[in-house]
Amino acid sequence: MLAAPSILSGCNRPISNAEQLTEIRGEAQTLMKTNALDQKKRWEEVPKDKWPTAISSLHPEAVTVHVWGVDIRTKAYFDGGYGYQVPRSKADLPMPAACYSEPIPGLFWHGPC
Repeated sequence: MLAAPSILSGCNRPISNAEQLTEIRGEAQTLMKTNALDQKKRWEEVPKDKWPTAISSLHPEAVTVHVWGVDIRTKAYFDGGYGYQVPRSKADLPMPAACYSEPIPGLFWHGPC
C-alpha cells in the first residue's frame, strides 16, 4: 500500500527531454502571439482541439493563455496544481519564485505552493 503514493506522485514531475521542453516553450510563445488579450480579456482557455502537438503530448487538464503568459496545467490541486508556465518575462510569473523550477530557460515547472 505504501507504493501507491509514490506511483501517483510520479505523474506530477516535469519531463526532462530538452528537445520536447523547447518545443513546448515555442508552442506556448506562439499561443501568446495568436491570442490577443488586454485589460478587459485577461485570460482565455485554449480548446483541447486547438492544443499544439508538443503541449498536447503532456495530456494537460487545461491550457490557458493569460496576459502574463501561458499556463499548462497537468494536474489540478487545491493550491495551484502542477504544470508548466511560459511567461512573457520571469517577473510576470504569478506565484512566488520558490514555487518554480526552470527545466530550460523561459519554461517553468511548478507544483502546489
